Amino acid sequence: MNLRNVRINLGSVARTTNSKTLEAINAGHTYKRDDNGNMTREPDTYYIDCAANRGDTLRVKLPLTCAEKITALKDILDTSDQIVNIKFQKLELKAYALIGTNGNLVSGVSAKAEDFEYATDDSLALDDDIEL
Repeated sequence: MNLRNVRINLGSVARTTNSKTLEAINAGHTYKRDDNGNMTREPDTYYIDCAANRGDTLRVKLPLTCAEKITALKDILDTSDQIVNIKFQKLELKAYALIGTNGNLVSGVSAKAEDFEYATDDSLALDDDIEL
């Protein structure tokens, strides 16, 4: 079976199999690179690092349209001790495996989403009943 045919859902990577959200750890962006491979000052993609299964971290990539939400989320994560739960819209998870430069097998799960909603531990929780 090819890895592209493997189906992965949120329960496969979350801390619990019935989880509908992931806990945010960090948020930020990556920069575009020019033709010489040097970083520019222009954002390429945004991301949220989330706590995943067995203490691992899952980086979820998001489009540039999420800039304001990422900035607000980053401010919360940087300035408070609140737990922030993320509910992603159209989350796409894919398994990958490749041979690294040193000849070792590198494998994992890549993640991207179109948008997200978040709730802090002192705001309303993201229940299954809430339509986002």
